[in-house]
Amino acid sequence: MMVERLNIRNSQNFLRDINLVRRLVRMSSLTIEDVVFEIGGGKGIITSALASVCKKVISIEADPQIAETLKKKFVSTNNVEIVFSDFLRYVIPTGLRCKFFSNIPFNITAEIMTKVLAASNVEDIYFIMQYEAFLKYAGEPYYSECLKSLIYKPYFETELLHEFEPADFSPAPKARIVFARFRRKNSPDIAVCEIEGYKDFLCFVFEEKGKSLKEKLKRLFSYEQLKRASKNIGFSVEQSLSDLKFAQWLALYELYKKYVSPDKKALVTGANKKLSLAQGKLQKIHRNRHQNGGTPRNGKR
Repeated sequence: MMVERLNIRNSQNFLRDINLVRRLVRMSSLTIEDVVFEIGGGKGIITSALASVCKKVISIEADPQIAETLKKKFVSTNNVEIVFSDFLRYVIPTGLRCKFFSNIPFNITAEIMTKVLAASNVEDIYFIMQYEAFLKYAGEPYYSECLKSLIYKPYFETELLHEFEPADFSPAPKARIVFARFRRKNSPDIAVCEIEGYKDFLCFVFEEKGKSLKEKLKRLFSYEQLKRASKNIGFSVEQSLSDLKFAQWLALYELYKKYVSPDKKALVTGANKKLSLAQGKLQKIHRNRHQNGGTPRNGKR
Protein backbone atom coordinates (compact mmCIF):
# COMPACT_ATOMS: atom_id res chain seq x y z
CA MET A 1 0.00 0.00 0.00
CA MET A 2 1.45 3.35 -1.05
CA VAL A 3 1.13 6.41 1.14
CA GLU A 4 1.36 9.71 -0.69
CA ARG A 5 3.72 12.33 0.65
CA LEU A 6 2.40 15.46 2.29
CA ASN A 7 3.67 18.77 1.02
CA ILE A 8 5.37 20.15 4.10
CA ARG A 9 8.06 22.68 4.79
CA ASN A 10 10.93 20.45 5.80
CA SER A 11 12.42 17.57 3.85
CA GLN A 12 11.16 14.30 5.33
CA ASN A 13 11.24 10.60 4.55
CA PHE A 14 7.93 8.76 4.81
CA LEU A 15 7.45 5.03 5.15
CA ARG A 16 5.55 3.77 2.13
CA ASP A 17 4.11 0.40 3.13
CA ILE A 18 1.51 -0.01 5.88
CA ASN A 19 2.27 -3.74 6.03
CA LEU A 20 5.91 -2.99 6.85
CA VAL A 21 4.79 -0.65 9.62
CA ARG A 22 2.54 -3.36 11.04
CA ARG A 23 5.47 -5.80 11.05
CA LEU A 24 7.54 -3.26 12.98
CA VAL A 25 4.77 -2.89 15.55
CA ARG A 26 4.60 -6.69 15.91
CA MET A 27 8.36 -6.70 16.62
CA SER A 28 7.74 -4.42 19.59
CA SER A 29 6.50 -5.16 23.10
CA LEU A 30 3.42 -2.97 22.66
CA THR A 31 0.13 -4.32 24.01
CA ILE A 32 -3.42 -3.20 24.70
CA GLU A 33 -2.23 -2.03 28.14
CA ASP A 34 0.25 0.53 26.78
CA VAL A 35 0.18 4.29 26.39
CA VAL A 36 2.54 5.12 23.54
CA PHE A 37 3.87 8.45 22.29
CA GLU A 38 4.66 9.19 18.66
CA ILE A 39 6.91 12.09 17.72
CA GLY A 40 5.40 13.54 14.55
CA GLY A 41 2.27 12.04 13.03
CA GLY A 42 3.06 12.67 9.36
CA LYS A 43 0.36 11.10 7.22
CA GLY A 44 -0.76 8.90 10.13
CA ILE A 45 0.53 5.57 8.85
CA ILE A 46 2.34 4.73 12.11
CA THR A 47 -0.42 6.30 14.22
CA SER A 48 -3.00 3.95 12.69
CA ALA A 49 -0.86 0.86 13.27
CA LEU A 50 -0.23 1.84 16.89
CA ALA A 51 -3.90 2.58 17.55
CA SER A 52 -4.83 -0.96 16.53
CA VAL A 53 -2.78 -2.52 19.34
CA CYS A 54 -2.34 0.09 22.10
CA LYS A 55 -4.55 1.45 24.85
CA LYS A 56 -3.79 5.03 23.81
CA VAL A 57 -1.64 6.80 21.20
CA ILE A 58 -0.49 10.37 21.78
CA SER A 59 0.96 11.82 18.58
CA ILE A 60 2.92 15.06 18.93
CA GLU A 61 2.95 17.03 15.66
CA ALA A 62 4.75 20.37 15.22
CA ASP A 63 3.26 21.33 11.85
CA PRO A 64 -0.16 23.03 12.28
CA GLN A 65 -1.48 21.92 8.90
CA ILE A 66 -0.50 18.29 9.45
CA ALA A 67 -1.84 18.35 13.01
CA GLU A 68 -5.21 19.60 11.80
CA THR A 69 -5.33 16.94 9.07
CA LEU A 70 -4.53 14.24 11.61
CA LYS A 71 -7.20 15.46 14.01
CA LYS A 72 -9.79 15.15 11.26
CA LYS A 73 -8.51 11.72 10.23
CA PHE A 74 -8.66 10.30 13.76
CA VAL A 75 -11.71 12.22 15.03
CA SER A 76 -13.63 8.96 15.46
CA THR A 77 -10.69 6.97 16.85
CA ASN A 78 -11.20 7.15 20.60
CA ASN A 79 -7.71 6.01 21.61
CA VAL A 80 -5.77 8.55 19.49
CA GLU A 81 -4.89 12.04 20.71
CA ILE A 82 -3.23 14.51 18.34
CA VAL A 83 -1.25 17.23 20.10
CA PHE A 84 -0.08 20.29 18.16
CA SER A 85 3.32 21.01 19.70
CA ASP A 86 7.05 21.07 19.13
CA PHE A 87 8.15 17.89 20.89
CA LEU A 88 11.31 19.54 22.22
CA ARG A 89 9.04 21.97 24.11
CA TYR A 90 6.42 19.40 25.00
CA VAL A 91 6.33 18.22 28.61
CA ILE A 92 6.14 14.43 28.81
CA PRO A 93 3.43 13.73 31.40
CA THR A 94 4.67 12.20 34.61
CA GLY A 95 2.70 9.76 36.70
CA LEU A 96 2.10 7.22 33.93
CA ARG A 97 4.33 4.50 32.55
CA CYS A 98 4.65 4.94 28.81
CA LYS A 99 6.50 3.88 25.68
CA PHE A 100 7.66 5.64 22.51
CA PHE A 101 7.37 4.48 18.91
CA SER A 102 8.44 7.01 16.27
CA ASN A 103 10.15 7.71 13.00
CA ILE A 104 12.14 10.59 14.44
CA PRO A 105 13.42 13.68 12.57
CA PHE A 106 17.04 12.86 11.86
CA ASN A 107 18.30 16.43 12.25
CA ILE A 108 17.24 16.62 15.91
CA THR A 109 18.03 13.03 16.92
CA ALA A 110 20.38 14.08 19.73
CA GLU A 111 17.84 16.44 21.33
CA ILE A 112 15.07 13.84 21.11
CA MET A 113 17.23 11.05 22.53
CA THR A 114 18.40 13.24 25.40
CA LYS A 115 14.83 14.16 26.32
CA VAL A 116 13.24 10.73 26.03
CA LEU A 117 16.05 8.77 27.67
CA ALA A 118 16.03 11.19 30.60
CA ALA A 119 12.30 10.70 31.28
CA SER A 120 12.10 8.32 34.24
CA ASN A 121 8.61 7.05 33.35
CA VAL A 122 9.53 5.87 29.84
CA GLU A 123 9.88 2.08 29.84
CA ASP A 124 10.52 1.20 26.22
CA ILE A 125 11.55 3.16 23.12
CA TYR A 126 11.29 2.17 19.45
CA PHE A 127 12.87 4.63 17.04
CA ILE A 128 13.40 4.63 13.30
CA MET A 129 16.71 6.47 13.06
CA GLN A 130 19.97 6.79 11.19
CA TYR A 131 22.34 3.87 11.68
CA GLU A 132 25.28 6.11 12.58
CA ALA A 133 23.28 7.76 15.35
CA PHE A 134 22.15 4.37 16.64
CA LEU A 135 25.77 3.21 16.95
CA LYS A 136 26.67 6.17 19.15
CA TYR A 137 23.91 5.39 21.61
CA ALA A 138 24.25 1.60 21.42
CA GLY A 139 27.98 1.08 21.86
CA GLU A 140 28.93 -2.58 22.13
CA PRO A 141 28.25 -5.08 20.66
CA TYR A 142 27.48 -2.90 17.64
CA TYR A 143 30.23 -0.31 18.07
CA SER A 144 32.94 0.74 20.51
CA GLU A 145 31.72 2.56 23.60
CA CYS A 146 31.57 6.36 23.41
CA LEU A 147 30.29 9.09 25.69
CA LYS A 148 26.65 8.80 24.59
CA SER A 149 26.51 5.03 24.94
CA LEU A 150 28.23 5.07 28.32
CA ILE A 151 25.91 7.73 29.75
CA TYR A 152 22.75 5.74 28.97
CA LYS A 153 23.93 2.12 29.07
CA PRO A 154 23.58 1.77 32.87
CA TYR A 155 19.83 2.30 32.44
CA PHE A 156 18.94 1.00 28.95
CA GLU A 157 19.54 -2.11 26.89
CA THR A 158 19.82 -1.53 23.15
CA GLU A 159 18.82 -3.75 20.25
CA LEU A 160 18.85 -3.32 16.47
CA LEU A 161 15.61 -4.88 15.24
CA HIS A 162 15.50 -4.10 11.53
CA GLU A 163 17.44 -2.34 8.76
CA PHE A 164 15.45 -0.65 6.02
CA GLU A 165 15.96 -0.47 2.29
CA PRO A 166 16.06 3.04 0.76
CA ALA A 167 12.99 2.14 -1.29
CA ASP A 168 10.99 1.69 1.93
CA PHE A 169 10.80 5.50 2.14
CA SER A 170 9.61 8.34 -0.02
CA PRO A 171 11.85 10.05 -0.86
CA ALA A 172 14.59 7.43 -0.52
CA PRO A 173 17.16 8.48 2.12
CA LYS A 174 20.87 8.45 1.37
CA ALA A 175 21.82 7.33 4.89
CA ARG A 176 21.33 3.84 6.36
CA ILE A 177 18.13 3.71 8.42
CA VAL A 178 17.36 1.21 11.17
CA PHE A 179 14.61 0.30 13.61
CA ALA A 180 16.10 0.31 17.11
CA ARG A 181 14.92 -0.51 20.60
CA PHE A 182 16.04 1.08 23.88
CA ARG A 183 14.56 -0.84 26.83
CA ARG A 184 14.86 0.37 30.40
CA LYS A 185 16.68 -2.10 32.64
CA ASN A 186 14.79 -3.51 35.60
CA SER A 187 17.88 -3.00 37.76
CA PRO A 188 20.16 -0.11 36.70
CA ASP A 189 23.93 -0.52 36.88
CA ILE A 190 24.26 2.90 38.53
CA ALA A 191 21.98 3.98 41.38
CA VAL A 192 19.57 6.78 40.53
CA CYS A 193 21.10 8.97 43.24
CA GLU A 194 24.48 8.68 41.49
CA ILE A 195 23.35 9.60 37.98
CA GLU A 196 24.77 13.12 37.98
CA GLY A 197 28.05 12.08 39.58
CA TYR A 198 28.49 9.31 37.01
CA LYS A 199 27.72 11.65 34.11
CA ASP A 200 30.09 14.31 35.48
CA PHE A 201 32.87 11.73 35.73
CA LEU A 202 32.41 10.56 32.13
CA CYS A 203 32.10 14.07 30.67
CA PHE A 204 35.18 15.28 32.53
CA VAL A 205 37.31 12.37 31.33
CA PHE A 206 36.13 12.57 27.72
CA GLU A 207 36.75 16.33 27.58
CA GLU A 208 40.27 16.14 29.04
CA LYS A 209 43.20 16.77 26.70
CA GLY A 210 45.10 13.87 25.20
CA LYS A 211 44.22 10.55 23.65
CA SER A 212 45.47 7.87 26.04
CA LEU A 213 43.88 6.86 29.33
CA LYS A 214 47.04 8.01 31.06
CA GLU A 215 46.57 11.53 29.70
CA LYS A 216 42.81 11.61 30.21
CA LEU A 217 42.94 10.43 33.84
CA LYS A 218 46.12 12.08 35.13
CA ARG A 219 44.30 14.96 36.86
CA LEU A 220 42.18 12.52 38.87
CA PHE A 221 44.34 9.50 39.61
CA SER A 222 47.93 9.49 40.79
CA TYR A 223 50.42 7.40 38.83
CA GLU A 224 50.29 4.63 41.43
CA GLN A 225 46.49 4.68 41.57
CA LEU A 226 46.24 4.45 37.80
CA LYS A 227 48.81 1.67 37.72
CA ARG A 228 46.84 -0.38 40.25
CA ALA A 229 43.57 0.39 38.45
CA SER A 230 44.93 -0.79 35.11
CA LYS A 231 46.06 -4.05 36.71
CA ASN A 232 42.81 -4.68 38.60
CA ILE A 233 40.46 -3.71 35.77
CA GLY A 234 42.57 -5.09 32.93
CA PHE A 235 43.61 -2.25 30.63
CA SER A 236 46.76 -0.49 29.49
CA VAL A 237 47.23 3.18 30.37
CA GLU A 238 48.33 3.71 26.76
CA GLN A 239 44.95 2.60 25.40
CA SER A 240 42.34 5.10 24.23
CA LEU A 241 38.94 5.67 25.86
CA SER A 242 37.15 3.67 23.18
CA ASP A 243 39.21 0.58 24.02
CA LEU A 244 37.52 0.15 27.41
CA LYS A 245 34.47 -2.07 27.76
CA PHE A 246 31.36 -0.90 29.59
CA ALA A 247 32.12 -3.13 32.60
CA GLN A 248 35.60 -1.60 32.82
CA TRP A 249 34.11 1.91 32.88
CA LEU A 250 31.80 0.90 35.72
CA ALA A 251 34.78 -0.50 37.65
CA LEU A 252 36.80 2.65 36.99
CA TYR A 253 33.96 4.83 38.26
CA GLU A 254 33.81 2.79 41.47
CA LEU A 255 37.55 3.33 42.00
CA TYR A 256 37.08 7.04 41.35
CA LYS A 257 34.37 7.24 44.02
CA LYS A 258 36.43 5.29 46.54
CA TYR A 259 39.96 6.61 46.12
CA VAL A 260 40.00 10.02 44.42
CA SER A 261 40.37 12.92 46.87
CA PRO A 262 37.55 15.49 47.39
CA ASP A 263 39.62 18.33 45.92
CA LYS A 264 40.09 16.39 42.69
CA LYS A 265 36.44 15.38 42.63
CA ALA A 266 35.61 19.09 42.76
CA LEU A 267 37.20 19.39 39.30
CA VAL A 268 34.61 16.94 37.99
CA THR A 269 31.49 18.51 39.51
CA GLY A 270 29.33 20.18 36.87
CA ALA A 271 31.19 18.70 33.88
CA ASN A 272 28.00 17.24 32.39
CA LYS A 273 26.09 20.53 32.64
CA LYS A 274 29.00 22.46 31.14
CA LEU A 275 29.27 20.09 28.19
CA SER A 276 25.48 20.05 27.68
CA LEU A 277 25.36 23.84 27.51
CA ALA A 278 28.17 23.92 24.95
CA GLN A 279 26.50 21.23 22.83
CA GLY A 280 23.15 23.02 23.09
CA LYS A 281 24.64 26.17 21.62
CA LEU A 282 26.12 24.21 18.73
CA GLN A 283 22.82 22.43 18.07
CA LYS A 284 20.98 25.76 18.05
CA ILE A 285 23.43 27.15 15.48
CA HIS A 286 22.96 23.98 13.43
CA ARG A 287 19.15 24.28 13.47
CA ASN A 288 19.26 27.99 12.61
CA ARG A 289 21.43 27.26 9.57
CA HIS A 290 18.88 24.72 8.34
CA GLN A 291 15.97 27.08 8.95
CA ASN A 292 17.74 29.87 7.06
CA GLY A 293 18.18 27.98 3.84
CA GLY A 294 19.97 24.73 4.62
CA THR A 295 18.41 21.36 3.86
CA PRO A 296 17.64 19.48 7.07
CA ARG A 297 18.10 15.75 7.07
CA ASN A 298 14.76 14.92 8.61
CA GLY A 299 13.12 11.56 8.70
CA LYS A 300 9.51 10.85 9.41
CA ARG A 301 6.79 8.47 8.65
